[in-house]
Amino acid sequence: MEFAKYLIDFLVYLALASAISWFFFFFKRLDLFGGFVGGAVVALIGAILGAFLLQGILSETIKFLQNGLNISNVNIIAAVLGGTVSVMLLSKINNGRQRKDY
Repeated sequence: MEFAKYLIDFLVYLALASAISWFFFFFKRLDLFGGFVGGAVVALIGAILGAFLLQGILSETIKFLQNGLNISNVNIIAAVLGGTVSVMLLSKINNGRQRKDY
């Protein structure tokens, strides 16, 4: 039963990371290192780190906002903040270049 709970948490993190990578790669058309998959991996790492690091800092605000945003054990707000910041940093490393269509 514990394994299923962790698997659901990981799938939620993966879905958030994919959504963040999609936003920056396809919608904002930024050239990310590794393309969409590279952006998703960086966003996944950032989402997990963001959820871990921001959990204590944002606990009271998140308790107030989580009534409709709590899925399993994943802190959605902290994960989105962490994933977004990590992909933005990845984009800045790449000098914020726009993606070219060939």
